[in-house]
Amino acid sequence: MRQPWLRDGLASNQKSCSVSAPRLPFIDLMALRASKIELPMQKDANMTFRPSSRRLIALLASAASAAVLFMLLANEPASTAAPTEKGGEDHAKGPIGELMRCPLTFAGVHLMRDDPSEARVAYHFCKPVSADLNQCVLYDGTGPDARLIGVEYLVSDEVYRSMPDEEKALWHDHKFEVDTKLLKSLTQTGEDERKTLSRVRTMWGKVYHTWVDGKTYPRGPARLFWSVTGKKPYVLPNGTELPSELAQ
Repeated sequence: MRQPWLRDGLASNQKSCSVSAPRLPFIDLMALRASKIELPMQKDANMTFRPSSRRLIALLASAASAAVLFMLLANEPASTAAPTEKGGEDHAKGPIGELMRCPLTFAGVHLMRDDPSEARVAYHFCKPVSADLNQCVLYDGTGPDARLIGVEYLVSDEVYRSMPDEEKALWHDHKFEVDTKLLKSLTQTGEDERKTLSRVRTMWGKVYHTWVDGKTYPRGPARLFWSVTGKKPYVLPNGTELPSELAQ
């Protein structure tokens, strides 16, 4: 059975996550020809009329200047900042601004699947694709200089149960993280946050970190990561430094 809250709740925000490209102006020559614009005329030696060259050139130059100015204004970048429920526009500005309009934006901790002693804080910026699938980009912060460190897919319990066993082995649950507040919303508080995270609690995640090693660029292959489950070996390592969002 599909879960209608994904379609009605999360997916209802999908439209606001997109940014429309500006429409550029163009010169419709056929329309210009069909219009009855009277150009300045002058007589030639044979008493026939022809447009004044100088005036015609000046007219075309003015039209071209106006078109260029319109194109520059049309391409002026528009702000994608969206007001949030925590602290207004300046709080938790996402590296991809339009994704901040979606409800699934949260901070969490991942553990490397093959070496749970390696923990990484990840900021999730997610967008619903369907009633059963959300896709998230992961960053190591919320500022404009944050690094893209991975991707995570979230599926409903119905989809997870339909997977073969070898595929299920790549997916983790979020129950312990939500229950112990190791997942915190970046844009919601109070009852809204509780409702959103209760939905995340029912989802299964498949997460790969693409930037595991390296300071100036990502080194090595992408690695499968896991959630903190509270059961060894997937427990939060001692000394893990949590960001302010999770330390509260």
